[in-house]
Amino acid sequence: MRTFIAAAILAIVSTSALYAQSPAADWQTVETEHFRIHYPREYGEWSLRVASHIESIRAAVATEVGFSPAQKIDILIANPVAAPNGSAWPLLDSPRMIFYAEPPGPEEQLGEYGHWIDLLAVHEVTHTVHMLRPSRNTLSRILEKTVLPLNPITLRAPRWVLEGYATVVEGRLTGAGRPSSTMRAIILRQWALNGRMPSYSQLNSDRRFLGMSMAYLVGSAYLEWLEQHRGAGSLQKVWTRLTAREKRTFDGAFAGVFGESPERLYGRFVAELTASAVSIDRARSEASGALFQETTRSSGDPDISPDGKQIAVVLRPREKPPRLVIWSTGDAAEEEKKFSERLQRILKRDPEDVAPVREKPLPRKAVHELTMPDGGDIREPRWTRDGRSVIFAHRQPDADGFLHFDLFKWTPAVDEVTRLTNLADVSQPDPLPDGRTAVAVRSRFGASQLVKVDLADGSVTDVTEPSIDVVYAHPRASPDGTRAAVIIHRDGAWQPVIRELTNGSEYTLTLPPRTDASAIEWLANDSLVATLSSGGFAELHRLSISGDPLPLTRTRGGAFWPAPSPDGRTFFMSLEPDGYVLRVLPAGAPTSAPVSFANRASLVPALPPEPPAATPFAAQAFGTPHPYGVGKQEWSWFAGQNFAPDHHATEIGIRLGDFAGRLDTIAIASIASKDAPDGFALATAWRGWPVDVLLHAFTSNRRLTLPGGERVKDDDRGAELRGSWSRMSALHRFTIDAGLLTSDARDLGFVDARAGAHQLRGSLRADEELRVEADSGDATHYRIAAAASLKAGSLRFGARAQHDHISDGSLALGGLASSIVPRSGYYTKVLDPALPAGTLHGDTYNGWRVDAVLPVVPLTAFYQRHELSSERVSLAGAEVAVSVPPNPILKSPAFDMTLGVARILDAPLEGDTKWWLGLRWRP
Repeated sequence: MRTFIAAAILAIVSTSALYAQSPAADWQTVETEHFRIHYPREYGEWSLRVASHIESIRAAVATEVGFSPAQKIDILIANPVAAPNGSAWPLLDSPRMIFYAEPPGPEEQLGEYGHWIDLLAVHEVTHTVHMLRPSRNTLSRILEKTVLPLNPITLRAPRWVLEGYATVVEGRLTGAGRPSSTMRAIILRQWALNGRMPSYSQLNSDRRFLGMSMAYLVGSAYLEWLEQHRGAGSLQKVWTRLTAREKRTFDGAFAGVFGESPERLYGRFVAELTASAVSIDRARSEASGALFQETTRSSGDPDISPDGKQIAVVLRPREKPPRLVIWSTGDAAEEEKKFSERLQRILKRDPEDVAPVREKPLPRKAVHELTMPDGGDIREPRWTRDGRSVIFAHRQPDADGFLHFDLFKWTPAVDEVTRLTNLADVSQPDPLPDGRTAVAVRSRFGASQLVKVDLADGSVTDVTEPSIDVVYAHPRASPDGTRAAVIIHRDGAWQPVIRELTNGSEYTLTLPPRTDASAIEWLANDSLVATLSSGGFAELHRLSISGDPLPLTRTRGGAFWPAPSPDGRTFFMSLEPDGYVLRVLPAGAPTSAPVSFANRASLVPALPPEPPAATPFAAQAFGTPHPYGVGKQEWSWFAGQNFAPDHHATEIGIRLGDFAGRLDTIAIASIASKDAPDGFALATAWRGWPVDVLLHAFTSNRRLTLPGGERVKDDDRGAELRGSWSRMSALHRFTIDAGLLTSDARDLGFVDARAGAHQLRGSLRADEELRVEADSGDATHYRIAAAASLKAGSLRFGARAQHDHISDGSLALGGLASSIVPRSGYYTKVLDPALPAGTLHGDTYNGWRVDAVLPVVPLTAFYQRHELSSERVSLAGAEVAVSVPPNPILKSPAFDMTLGVARILDAPLEGDTKWWLGLRWRP
């Protein structure tokens, strides 16, 4: 239970989802003095790079934080969602981390780094070391060892402190990362200039655009500001006070070091930041590019059609799935005409009314638009050279549900989408003039490379060798198709490189020192435009094969993703507090001279601080990798209560399992009263093969109350052996379970097949599921159930129907499932926790249910009707139901929970109100 409680708390601390690669992967383990690193064999090169540097990183972090933990830490290497990330889970008895191998691109918040592995490891190791410092309070130490294995920093420090501090250390030790990045400076300036800085109470979980990132960006800047005012080492004093024998809140520990509450000092920090931002804005004055269309959040990836008449842009609103739209690049004549006609009607009806001030362009009507059926993101759309189709990248799940980038082609005129590759891990495509090939980037197993993709058969050909030390981004084929411009990360910088596609020779374009490039585009065969980032500003520059970069813009929110048009205009994205907006630089716009600042240090963090020298992380020896096997078995305990009509039980259990989730075992005892079963169960699941194998042995002792009041025995003992096979696609999921149950009461074989699907239509999501069960023993039983739901935002409507038949008439309605009885042990039961077990009996069951989830209200309201043989019972109520898979990272078994209340509408219990709480554990 203490790990279960810790899981809930840590879910708030970390924003990373708990993903891992399949337990059936070919897992390997390598050990160092303080770490065990677990990885699928294909990630060997990336993982051994981690192993060689992780001890040096740990030593540097421990020196910076002022604490060196004794625990050995488990690290799991994965790439389940094709996105850069990581997480730390500082359980005092078994700390662990997850590293995602996908490297960030140059335009991301994490885009400035020396080596992705070092940046990721420093940040997550800082989390772990920081939050493993034990309390010096005796009672707290006892509770840490027996109830909740989390230290006072984890429990009391707000999220902005935890994430902000790890970000501070990431910058200090790597000499890169977010603290000295251009992106942090731009975001802080823009939010301050617009009066949109988060309040102190919003720092942890501001839900506005980039709000969750503010814990990292603003949190790190605020902590740096505090330490500048109080002196080096002041942050370490806060951690020491938080873990002291004298118990303190975070505010108390903070005020004892900085002399004021964190909220009051934050207000002063924001005031100084705003003053710096205004000073910088006045010095630069000019804002380049007119607003072409206001978009929101992370919208972007614009590309102009070859004839210059249309622009493709990905819109990513908050409440709707991403969609690819095509707008005209000409005047919005139709929109202006409709607006003018509507305004004339308004003023004609009321001549005293006042026409609105127009400072922004009207929303444009899409010529074409595309939303993928699975609702996933669309990345970097690029027009084919004939202007008929758009090639883009979109993530697709493999059979285990882990995501990979693939290429798709959309032909807007006929609204046809074709999948070009299959789990190829390729993205960022750019079609060549031949119409048959595209250059693209493949990112697989933590390694990056430049490739060519055949647009007819989807085959992928290497252009460069895969590398974990070099990262490729934004390849763009030249107008004549002989060369590719690509942004390459090596030696700690993003450099624009021209590569000959015929012979592989490369030429690196010259940039000023400490300047990074991103999103490069060709203007002609000998000139390009790209975003160059330096000194806290990101602007468009004209590049040539020879000669210095020529600045084109001077913006407040940066100039990203240039999209040059044949008519000389250049479209680009610029950052505003509500998201990126689409701007356009007119043809022939004068160049913008850069502005220098004499006293840059006084303007930090509105400008980036001078980056410190990177700490050298020396490679060190490590152990020989070996097969993971069943892994290190770890134990935890859990408990739950079950209350329902005539069902009261307390369940206590122990979980034993490994870090990757291959072998998961629970032993659980039930102490019950009324009609609930007493007993014991031992259940284990092996997930190291393509088919999961589950064994559940049990003994159950129950006393049932018959309708006349007589109490009878219903004891049973036996075992269930079950095999489970699942496969996923973008829109479907299939699961087949089959097995045997042998017990004192019955022997039977069973099969359970489930098929689910979902699809999107605009902002609506439809989900369907069909389930067929059959089992045969002393009697033959089958069950067919179908369910469907429709969801729009937080509003959801659902319906479910079920039909059962059993040959011996032993079907029974009512009751709540117990953790000690295997699922097949309920084959003769139609469970409903609002009804006592055995409310109705018969051989044929028909039931249906309708339910709704309303906005804001976290409950599902439902109406349920049961018919068993010739009798029926209906009820209406509300419930909360969740099903959580096993979580080996936090040593938690799977569980199903339901909490609800219902009013019985038919005899024999008409008018009764029943409530229930059910918690069923599974390995």
